[in-house]
Amino acid sequence: MLVFLIHGVATQDAGYGDQFKKKVKDILSKKNVDSPIFYSSFWGHAFKNKTDQLFNWVRSDVKNLSDKCKELKGNEPDIYRYQEAREDFIAKFFGDFLTYLNVGTGATIREEILIQFQKFIQSHPEDKEIAIVSHSLGTLVLWDLLFAKNLSENDPAHEFRKFFNSSNSDLKLRGVVTMGSPLLFMRLHQNIDFSAIDDFVEKSSKSLTWLNIIHASDLIAYQLGNAIKHDKADKFLFTDQFLWMHANGAESGALRFGQGHAGMALGMADAHAGYWSNDVVADLMALLVSGDYVPTKRVHTGWRSYSEDIPKDPH
Repeated sequence: MLVFLIHGVATQDAGYGDQFKKKVKDILSKKNVDSPIFYSSFWGHAFKNKTDQLFNWVRSDVKNLSDKCKELKGNEPDIYRYQEAREDFIAKFFGDFLTYLNVGTGATIREEILIQFQKFIQSHPEDKEIAIVSHSLGTLVLWDLLFAKNLSENDPAHEFRKFFNSSNSDLKLRGVVTMGSPLLFMRLHQNIDFSAIDDFVEKSSKSLTWLNIIHASDLIAYQLGNAIKHDKADKFLFTDQFLWMHANGAESGALRFGQGHAGMALGMADAHAGYWSNDVVADLMALLVSGDYVPTKRVHTGWRSYSEDIPKDPH
């Protein structure tokens, strides 16, 4: 089995998925299950120059002000507060998002992922099953690659879909995993209709399992269950999975003292960035790879695992 990873915003290191891969392999090894072959796609460098330029301007403006006002000299961090937080999370997140939503840039990113996907599949012709794991903005990229209906005729997404709905390909999409996904929020901007997944399943003539993983402290992540029901999409197995542990010690401490807003501010970045290193996420992925996810009906949270009825796979 193959597993293809698509990262999200503010990712400048192609090794973003290394902890995730190791955790999944370790879990499967203990179960005597063969590990899948992983591939971490990478396109983060496409945005780096834009965000770097933006904050070079910001730093220059702050310096110019401190040069003009001697009393401000040495107090640059207080002239424009939280510069590091603005650059490392807020600006890079929204900057990357807005850049991807540019029609031309978005198509370029999808083409880059298509090329990497093609090479990965061609390197392992004996493997006929694949799961795709995406995070953050990567979940929107994956949506566009597989399901979006409003793309131009020459968009790379159409070539991507041929791997699953063409008579010349027998590759099966075993599962889709989305983590920290803003897809629900993105419905306000573009036509995201989850019934498109039914169309995809019918064309590929194969079943599909979709796990949407949400950390409870992640302000970017949204549940999708009721939106999918609203769109009457029912030809695939879907479940929202929550991670309920605190994102870090600072958030935990703030909440312990009733400081909800402080806890939110202290935890949101780590909550959004931490999926690739989360043990529960790795466990869920191992269940999907081993084929045990549906039969065991195990629903995971950050604190405990418990049994719950999950809709039967319609296929």
